[in-house]
Amino acid sequence: MTFFEKYANVLISRVNLQQGQNLLIRTEPVHWKLASIIAAEAYKREARYVRIDSNEVENTLLYKARIENSKEEYLDYVPKIRTDVQKTMIEENWALIALKGADDPDFLADLDPGRNTKASKAVAEAGKPFRKAVQNNEIAWLVAFAPTDILAGKILNREPGPEAVEELWKVLTPILQLDKDDPAEVWKQKGGILKERAQKLNAMKLKNVHFKGPGTDLTLGVTEKSLWHGGPDTTTGGIEFSPNIPTEEVFTAPDFRRTEGRVKVTRPVLVPAIGKMITGAWLEFKEGRVVKYGAESGLDVLDQYFEIDEAARYLGELALVDSNSPIFQSGKIFYNILFDENASCHIALGSAYPGCYEGGGAMSEEELKNNGINVSNLHTDFMIGAPDVDVTGETWSGEKVDIIKDGKFVL
Repeated sequence: MTFFEKYANVLISRVNLQQGQNLLIRTEPVHWKLASIIAAEAYKREARYVRIDSNEVENTLLYKARIENSKEEYLDYVPKIRTDVQKTMIEENWALIALKGADDPDFLADLDPGRNTKASKAVAEAGKPFRKAVQNNEIAWLVAFAPTDILAGKILNREPGPEAVEELWKVLTPILQLDKDDPAEVWKQKGGILKERAQKLNAMKLKNVHFKGPGTDLTLGVTEKSLWHGGPDTTTGGIEFSPNIPTEEVFTAPDFRRTEGRVKVTRPVLVPAIGKMITGAWLEFKEGRVVKYGAESGLDVLDQYFEIDEAARYLGELALVDSNSPIFQSGKIFYNILFDENASCHIALGSAYPGCYEGGGAMSEEELKNNGINVSNLHTDFMIGAPDVDVTGETWSGEKVDIIKDGKFVL
């Protein structure tokens, strides 16, 4: 088995592809060779059909061509064929693997903000039913990472190219557990550890979670029915799957109405809905809403993000990660949400996962909002953790408890 076949085996195993099931691999065209290896592994596992596709923003060359050259009046058009594919996936219980790794993280940096916002807002609205189905775990889904020449050069601070990719894979191999005899089994065991950590947090019955560190003094409210998750999840049909490889987080849905204070974002953020980077950002909340914000670069990206959806000014996720994470220990910034969010505690501006609220999967959007669970067309993680950021909790009974001290879990 080659190295990439081993990686493909891990992804197919952890999305838990079933015999006779269909699979969609969604990725940028630059990753189609790896996607084809994953497809081959899927067919070996008796998949019925595999489709490789990229959506509007992931196919950056195509997206850039449209934003720069299309007539203004056509920018918010979304063809029915796009939503038809998504509807078919839900109806036929497909599995989904999303390969993340921008060919060039800065490729869309110079797009006209107004035109970009118009197109991305339409795409986000059209994808709402599918996104809701994924968040409700109606299908098995998994997000993974693959490097590119330019991205590898940026991560390693060296000349981009195949040599940079080869060097980066050496960094990724232990993070992805690909140096182990049975990495899929290692991820299964790690998932059990994260699930146990989530159970401890659920037992604590937290009312508030407080982050304190340089540039950060932030309190997030947690509802009495918020549920912490970590490790593998289960579809509504009873199939266990791992949403992320790698994964180091435990997470919940905070009460979006009860976020107060200021927070420093500790890592760069690539905003998928817009395709641009933000660095050195900070956010200030009052009664749950972002009321002030700034950034060293990419301030216009935040402007566009909030213009797409007002609900994206509120939080939908709170995730805890300690500095024992091998991603953090690597000392690298990956310019990729999947890796960077699993190196650091983070919050998400935008939608919550309904499964993080007791009975949330069966609730309407209005019911979720009435119970403090945010509903939005967007969801982007902002990393706020660091070794000098402590996390404490307050229970509904008034007890104060240390959760993360000096970057590490102390539960």
